[in-house]
Amino acid sequence: MFTIWILAPILHAQQDQGDTGETQKWRRKPGFSLRFGSYFPSLETTLRIDSETRGTGTEIDLEDVLKLDSSPIVVRGDADIRVLSWLSLDLGFYAINRSKTTVIDRDIQIGDTIFNLNQTLNAKFNTTYLRTNIKFSFIHNPRLDLGVWAGASFAFFKLRLDAQEAGEILIEEDDVWAPIPAAGIHISYTLIPNLYLFGKVGYFYYGISENFKFTSTSFDINLNYYFYKFLGIGATYEYNLAKLDGQIADFSGKIGNKFGGFQIYGIIGF
Repeated sequence: MFTIWILAPILHAQQDQGDTGETQKWRRKPGFSLRFGSYFPSLETTLRIDSETRGTGTEIDLEDVLKLDSSPIVVRGDADIRVLSWLSLDLGFYAINRSKTTVIDRDIQIGDTIFNLNQTLNAKFNTTYLRTNIKFSFIHNPRLDLGVWAGASFAFFKLRLDAQEAGEILIEEDDVWAPIPAAGIHISYTLIPNLYLFGKVGYFYYGISENFKFTSTSFDINLNYYFYKFLGIGATYEYNLAKLDGQIADFSGKIGNKFGGFQIYGIIGF
């Protein structure tokens, strides 16, 4: 008993030294990081807006029919905030604004308005995304975080179409916003002391109601490198697919939004 009492502080000190060595070997993961850079998505967007008076609208591919840019360059910001060792927030914001004037090659019904074949159509379609996710880690050590996450991207869509026909100006404007929920698994791994690989995959489906069906799938993988203390650079590849079919608030119709691409950014992390 006396021997154990004498050796206990020594063993405890050796354990502390081992823990300290592990902490010194593997850079402490940032409790807060802000990423800001350019995003290069490839977009595929389908849209149908129904009308109470005219019935089901025309489902159109915005990149094909309206000739909207399918590969814009977007300024984007993201942040990770560690609240507790096992709990963190994943936040993001960016907007995609596209416009085009084109001559349409078919009749199109959007809401209450019909745009006829060969009309010159001015189209604007703006989308804003606000992401808020919560991540829980079942495993948390100097090199590995593994757990589950849940949250939503709030998408705000704004469409404006206008054309001139026989002295009359035809205008159709629609605004709709919808939460895009998802849940899944996340992982983070330290490859070398200043290099972090992390990502997540998620899925959500709701189809209980005949008047409303929704599906979302998401995936991203990220690589961050800190070249000096709290400064770094990084790259992301992500894929997102969201489909909404039915009625939500004042909107009735169908939205299909598929996009994926690379993001290159600078990092401030503490």
